[in-house]
Amino acid sequence: MKSDFLRTSVVLFCMIAIFVYGSLSYSAPPEVGPIIHFRQTSHTFPIVFEGTELTHTFVVSNKGTATLNIKKVTHS
Repeated sequence: MKSDFLRTSVVLFCMIAIFVYGSLSYSAPPEVGPIIHFRQTSHTFPIVFEGTELTHTFVVSNKGTATLNIKKVTHS
């Protein structure tokens, strides 16, 4: 009875170790192509007097492996 418990425990331990090791050693393939990334995706200006010039800078970066070409920027 005791040896069955020990054998089952060892088998279970080995299965868990294989599962954990297999999970840690697997890595997803790297992203291919451009991946656009924005720190901030919107901005709300405060209330201002008419005619006041407003500007805001959005930071855009490329997290991918290929060149990111931005062809058009619009406002809403």
